[in-house]
Amino acid sequence: MMRRESFIIQAGQGGVRLDKTLALRFPFVSREKWQARIRAGLVTVNDKETMPSRKLQPGDLIAAIMPDEIIQGQPLAELIPITVLYEDEWFAIVEKEAGIVVHPGFGYETGTLVNALLSRFSDRLSDAGGAHRPGIVHRLDKGTSGLLIVTLDDQAHTRISRSFRERNVERYYDAIVHGVPDSDRAMIDMPIGRAKVERMRMEIRADGKPSQTLFEMVATDGEYTHMKCRLITGRTHQIRVHLAYIGHPVVGDLLYGGRRSGSDTHGYQLLHASRIAFDHPITKERIDVSCPLPARFEPFIQRFRAISVQDSDS
Repeated sequence: MMRRESFIIQAGQGGVRLDKTLALRFPFVSREKWQARIRAGLVTVNDKETMPSRKLQPGDLIAAIMPDEIIQGQPLAELIPITVLYEDEWFAIVEKEAGIVVHPGFGYETGTLVNALLSRFSDRLSDAGGAHRPGIVHRLDKGTSGLLIVTLDDQAHTRISRSFRERNVERYYDAIVHGVPDSDRAMIDMPIGRAKVERMRMEIRADGKPSQTLFEMVATDGEYTHMKCRLITGRTHQIRVHLAYIGHPVVGDLLYGGRRSGSDTHGYQLLHASRIAFDHPITKERIDVSCPLPARFEPFIQRFRAISVQDSDS
């Protein structure tokens, strides 16, 4: 069985190598295997054979003969419960639980949010982001819970992707962090790039991509602080990296905060995407959706309430 798949590089996606683009779009296949297939002439750019190192430009047409593992590894619908907080003919906004991976990849071929979405929305999901990421336009880390926009139409996918690039999608997070920041409200403006040694980690790097996070303190007991964060940019692990950099890592974040947890966090960091707001790119309606904090935050919220009660009684 042979299947050919093609896609066009969108505005804002240029400047990335061909082999890397394919590996990101089809995570079941390694970058090295894509390199071999490109050299074998099984991938073309604008109907011409090329090299793995070719830097792609917006408008480039990529056509590839799919490897067997792509054909055999198409995500399947699974009856996984999913909370839908908004839905129209173009978009849905769903709540992801902590511990759920957004889309299939190495080690996570089943049980992902995509598997749940395929069951809930069937063939309505947009495939503009790739066959293995139907409906997915942005992501949350496995250990982060909260709101995600899901696209149900290719045109909607293209337009909301542009809104993300132009920073017109407002994303707000709640976090419980160690310690107390020096400022009640501040902007963290530090570039982020992938670590050279530990490739799973991101870090503050002079040659990294510009990254900005706004934060505001909500409550503190002197040991922990409840913060509201707003993403201005949307880099991988951005909030976690920025908060760790200023000395206040997210509670339960083993990658950037060490093994300090302070309480039972159910094995996941206390970071929750609690609100998304944007102008609907089709109807122009203002969409503003929020969801409550999950149960793993409750012990800390109770601590802050107790401090607040003591302060009001004194």
